[in-house]
Amino acid sequence: MHKDRRPIRTGTRIGLGLYCVLLVVSYLYHPLAADTSDLNEPAINRRVAQLQTLDTQSHAIEGRSLDLVYRGWEPDTQSTKLPVLLMHGAPGSGGNFNQLGPVLASDRMIFAPDLVGFGESDLGPDISYRVQANYMFAYLDQMGVDRVHLVGWSNGGGVAIRMADLYPQRVASMTMLASVGAQETEGSGSYFFEHVKYAVGLGGLGFVPDLIPHFGFLGTREQRIDWLWSFWDSDQRQLTKIMPQITTPTLILQGRHDPLVAARAAERHHEIMPTSRLVMLDASHFLPFMQTQDTAGYLNAFFDRHEQPGIAPQTDYLNLAPVPQRSGANAALHWVGDLILSIPWWAQLIGIILLIRRLPHVGMVAVMILTVMMRIDFGVAILGLLVGRTWWLICGTSPLDRPFGILRWIRGIAFVLPAVVMGLIAGGWTLALTEQLGLIGLVGGSWLLLCAIHAVRLVITWSGRQRIRATIDRTFNHEYWPTVFVYIPVLCWGLMRVISGKGLGKMTAVNPGYADDAGVQDESKMDLNIKLGDGTADDKSVLHCVLIEDDDNTQNRINAAINAIDNDDAFGGLPVICKPDKGEKGRAVRLEMTKEGVIEYSQKSGEPFVIQKYHPGPLELGVLWVRHVESITDPDYTGPSGFIYAITIKHFPVLIGDGKHSIRRLILMHKRYRAQAAVFIERFTDRLDWILDDGEELPLGFAGNHAQGAMFTDGEHLITPELSEKLCLIANRFNAPAGGFDIGRFDIRCESLEQLRNGEGFGIVELNGLTSEPTNIYDPDRSLFWAWGVLGGYWKHAERLAQARLDTKTGEPIDEKTWWRMKRALVRVMIP
Repeated sequence: MHKDRRPIRTGTRIGLGLYCVLLVVSYLYHPLAADTSDLNEPAINRRVAQLQTLDTQSHAIEGRSLDLVYRGWEPDTQSTKLPVLLMHGAPGSGGNFNQLGPVLASDRMIFAPDLVGFGESDLGPDISYRVQANYMFAYLDQMGVDRVHLVGWSNGGGVAIRMADLYPQRVASMTMLASVGAQETEGSGSYFFEHVKYAVGLGGLGFVPDLIPHFGFLGTREQRIDWLWSFWDSDQRQLTKIMPQITTPTLILQGRHDPLVAARAAERHHEIMPTSRLVMLDASHFLPFMQTQDTAGYLNAFFDRHEQPGIAPQTDYLNLAPVPQRSGANAALHWVGDLILSIPWWAQLIGIILLIRRLPHVGMVAVMILTVMMRIDFGVAILGLLVGRTWWLICGTSPLDRPFGILRWIRGIAFVLPAVVMGLIAGGWTLALTEQLGLIGLVGGSWLLLCAIHAVRLVITWSGRQRIRATIDRTFNHEYWPTVFVYIPVLCWGLMRVISGKGLGKMTAVNPGYADDAGVQDESKMDLNIKLGDGTADDKSVLHCVLIEDDDNTQNRINAAINAIDNDDAFGGLPVICKPDKGEKGRAVRLEMTKEGVIEYSQKSGEPFVIQKYHPGPLELGVLWVRHVESITDPDYTGPSGFIYAITIKHFPVLIGDGKHSIRRLILMHKRYRAQAAVFIERFTDRLDWILDDGEELPLGFAGNHAQGAMFTDGEHLITPELSEKLCLIANRFNAPAGGFDIGRFDIRCESLEQLRNGEGFGIVELNGLTSEPTNIYDPDRSLFWAWGVLGGYWKHAERLAQARLDTKTGEPIDEKTWWRMKRALVRVMIP
């Protein structure tokens, strides 16, 4: 075995080389690529005005100027009406009004510039709303315009508000077209966090595309980020202060279904602006080119009303798209959304991180639905998903998802991005389904999104595809099913006992010498080993044990453990088995080869544990023994006290190397091992990238437990009179009337199957009571119906034995009240 130090694969080298070549060619090509901006626009409609460059205080910088590109549409006939200045959003340009501009120009002049730093206009030192407003007034001066109607779409609304504040006498009216405004309505509502988003955008759009061979299709760096400086330079907190003081007649034209500027933002703006009228349309954000005629109709009527100063502004709310009446799941979903909206952004962020840490994929679904509803800011959602997923990958994920290697870490965290894209699409569908179908639509849409996230996460990688194959294998093989499904007949049987009044507590009348509750939850491994004859019977089949008591002083536990190994001849030295005195399903069972391992176990175990003599095996089996009812009910019975009901052969997983692939890859390649890959990968976390030599064997597990990776097969052919007689002798050692042990499973190790058939050469690892199960039901070559038959037979035997104990008064069950109070008692009996 050695670490994986192979050179980079040939395919990887070729891929890296091709990437480098394409990146170089892209850098050489895209500066030469033709500028295709607005090629379909008539050249006569695009003009250039030269303006003096302004500094951050809007003062002209001596000797510096910049070009402002603009469009203009003139009326068909001479008109004395005031012109209109259309200001676009970000990113954008004056070309965004190529449909709306001509419609408005029927009887007035229309101007649509590329704001400074946008489109084809030059970038200035500062392009905040205030400085942009001064650029616009300088531009209007060049056009010979004194008074004007302002239309600010989206981010352009911030410039319009600043213009109305700076020179209200020059503004006849202002239209906020799906416009930004108060800081509290922008994204997270936080100036700080919004500027963090802008900084990330400047860095991401500025440099990440440079690592992609895009051949100019993603534009130059300046084209990608210049518009973002407008957000960075602006402070919407100032707009919040200005808006209540605006005296200019204002029309707020908003789409109810705007995904960028929420309808509630327009309602808030109308609330704080005393001279505003709000018209809510059944529309989206893109009014200039998706609702061109409707938008032009409202604008022209508004312009005509306020051609002359002194006309009282309308201040009503014309709601043409009222919120529909919601009920059921749809109403509940929006109630939850409104509740989350009322929480500060930082509290939302913490909540998302914690949710993704605990429920990474369900959490993604919930967060994306709320983001589509605009109850969580997109930036807050992305940050929460990234941090939460990183935290999950570090310490919360399953062994199969835990990345190792830089590239896998990048891939694991970056998965958030395609998940968000899917969430934005499917989240909208889920909301539509919820409106139409209620709870069914919400659950169905969420489930489909969850499945899509899982599928994409797995399909894109080889290991993920192997996990899909493992899931299919587990689905069609009952040995991997949740126990509740395998135990359906037993659940039905238990339910019938409860309904009939027999109850389940009476079942604990069996095994009177084993434990007070027959082996539901009270058994101690050390006590059972003593009852089997440890220390008294001269029988090597009973493996010697020593109990290490719980002690606040860890050193005392260490001393007791080391003393037992060094001085107790019955152990024969190392190795030994360490396991909890009370435990199940192989929990915390470890084979310790060294004293250091025993010391570590003593330190980490927070409960009493036993040290047991190790039987080298190499074979391990489970033998389920059942007492004959006659040995309880008939005092004259002279036959064997019991019989072997079932034998399970436990096959330990062994990985065989090929000299090429890592341990992790070999596990995922193996048809059986990949079905329980999480168990094995967790076990070999520190060696997953090691490569086994060709033919080298690596045991993946030593505990004969199905949950720990062992394969169980039926061993009925191993039942012999010799083995039956030996187990009867051992079972009869329990001190109680008519024998103290009635039904349970011996977990044993042996040197060979032949010796076992002769009743020799084996050691009892553990004895399980009433809640034992015939583990041969998990034989992959046996059918589910066969397994159900074996299970049903086992519980019928247990039922008859319990009744025999009750009839002969040789067993005393726990009362029903105590039974139902016992922690997980019913679950453990019905679903081991």
